[in-house]
Amino acid sequence: MSLKHLIKSILLAYMLLTYSSVAIAEVNPEQWLKLNQAVINDHVLPNYLKLAKQSAELKTSSTQLCQAPNSVTLEQTQTSFINMLNAWQRIQHVQFGPIELLMRSYTIQFWPDKKNLTSKQLNLLLTEANPATLAPEFFNTASIAVKGLPAIERIIFTDEPLKTLQENPFHCQFLQAISGHLLTQTENTLAEWQTYKQEFEYLSSEEGNYESAQEASIDLMKAQVEPLEIIRDLKILRPLGKTAKAKPRRLENWRSKNALQNMQHNIQALHHMYSGVTAYNLSLLMREQGEVGLADDIETQFKSIETGLSKLPSPLSKHLQEASVHKQLLHISEQISQLHSNLEKSMNMLELQLGFNSRDGD
Repeated sequence: MSLKHLIKSILLAYMLLTYSSVAIAEVNPEQWLKLNQAVINDHVLPNYLKLAKQSAELKTSSTQLCQAPNSVTLEQTQTSFINMLNAWQRIQHVQFGPIELLMRSYTIQFWPDKKNLTSKQLNLLLTEANPATLAPEFFNTASIAVKGLPAIERIIFTDEPLKTLQENPFHCQFLQAISGHLLTQTENTLAEWQTYKQEFEYLSSEEGNYESAQEASIDLMKAQVEPLEIIRDLKILRPLGKTAKAKPRRLENWRSKNALQNMQHNIQALHHMYSGVTAYNLSLLMREQGEVGLADDIETQFKSIETGLSKLPSPLSKHLQEASVHKQLLHISEQISQLHSNLEKSMNMLELQLGFNSRDGD
């Protein structure tokens, strides 16, 4: 090789090395802080507020049902239950902060219940009809299987629920007690977030839970990325089963016929967190870092999954074994995998290490 060509090669290599090192500028602390505050104030807190409000409505309607068990009050309670369930699905992805205290997340919804503990333990409590189990103190030590939305669902969406409630007043009294416990949990979670949100208001801190704004972003981005695996693996693939025969009763909330709506709310919430928070969001951050193509791909994937879910028949439990529905769900699960992969890629490009995934090894 001539000296001239050698010099050209060295210059080209230097240019490539230089370009690769500056093509993606490091995210500065102010950007992470801006992202944290926007997501907390415009996504997390409003969704917890909605959850608390819907929980209060469920408590009110269940009280009215017990006072006058008839078709009207039962329908109102069922509607209130669905509204709270939908609100929960829109904040279910946030698994850090006050929701971790006292296992509140599992208290609100213990699922999947692979050993059918809720039915077994709830039936025992309803059969014994011990007045002590109606006291708020009982729920402080009660099993998570009997003090959340799944237990309520089994009471008001069972076969002939109105007849059962009219003939067995204790069933309604226990329903009312669970509703009261859920209201306490959701209101306490919301109240505690008013203090916990301060953890996301600093560029750096020596006394808080996070040493820097970037470290605080890790929990938020875990809530953005990791729930996609749960939707794919537990809400789609597990009910479809590994054999040709699907298992509708593995669907989330199949009794209330809300499995499909759950997934729709899950994806919509993650989509809102990604690009719908108007003040600032992950999509805008990626674009500022020059990752316009990847940001666009993720946005397109979210919309495509939402469209795919909207075309599925409801209730999903009645159609799960249909070949066309099976095919559609498999396709959506593949799209979710691609979306998850791209979001992980965005984390790597932003040099944000999410660390241990609680589902690793499952």
